[in-house]
Amino acid sequence: MKRRGSSPKSALGAARIIRLGDLSLWLFALLTVGGFNAVALGGLICARGFGQSLGLYTAVDNEAVSAIFSAVLVMYAISLGLITVASWGNASAAAAAASEEASHIATVYRTLGGYPQPLQDDLKDSVVHYTQFIIEKAWPAQRRREVTEAGIEIILHLWKGITQFEPTTSGQVVVHGQVLDNFNKLVEFRRRRIEAASYAVPGALWAVVLIGAAVSIFGSYLLKIESLWVHGLLTILLTTMIALLVFFIATTDRPYSGLNAIEPTAYEIVLRYLQDYN
Repeated sequence: MKRRGSSPKSALGAARIIRLGDLSLWLFALLTVGGFNAVALGGLICARGFGQSLGLYTAVDNEAVSAIFSAVLVMYAISLGLITVASWGNASAAAAAASEEASHIATVYRTLGGYPQPLQDDLKDSVVHYTQFIIEKAWPAQRRREVTEAGIEIILHLWKGITQFEPTTSGQVVVHGQVLDNFNKLVEFRRRRIEAASYAVPGALWAVVLIGAAVSIFGSYLLKIESLWVHGLLTILLTTMIALLVFFIATTDRPYSGLNAIEPTAYEIVLRYLQDYN
């Protein structure tokens, strides 16, 4: 009869795997810059040794190399800058969509106060349940990089209750129009949030970023500089700038997950407001 115990495989399986999301921003930045510079300096030493052993640097014309190197850097800088701006723009849009959705949740809840009972309490409860659903279910799914349409049944219940209500007074007509307008905006920003959850820099663009970084850094090896220290310092300056931009793109790549993920703070504030208001 076999004794029950933890085999090496089960022990390894139970071991905690350090993921990117477990790191702090400063540590990830340090690892990115340090890793890029370590590879770049290792490549520089190897390239200088190989070039000097073959006498390649005697045939190098610094003016010609500088002209071509500058053109490569300009093209890469423009490409990297556009990707960085696009990544930041999407992250900002994702944060704005979440904030606006939370704001319209509170507005819908407030304007429902003009509806008669028991419809008012029923729809207000649905708004509260929808807010709780976002915090407890939708947000964890977004952190796992999953696009979920769950919660649509609550939205449909709200839509059915709002559209089937028939105002009987002029005041209810005004309130009903406000509720419809705010509800439509809520649905619109919900759609934007769901779309933003699936955003990521495509693999082809990541290939451009990384291959472009390798080409740009390799181009610096071709410059004929007598001092290894000076050559290394110039390579470090170039590599550090590239590494920082790559770090920025990586941390804004997926707005709702990763190191710099958007938190559901706006929804938590709204939920506390709804519970206190109620």
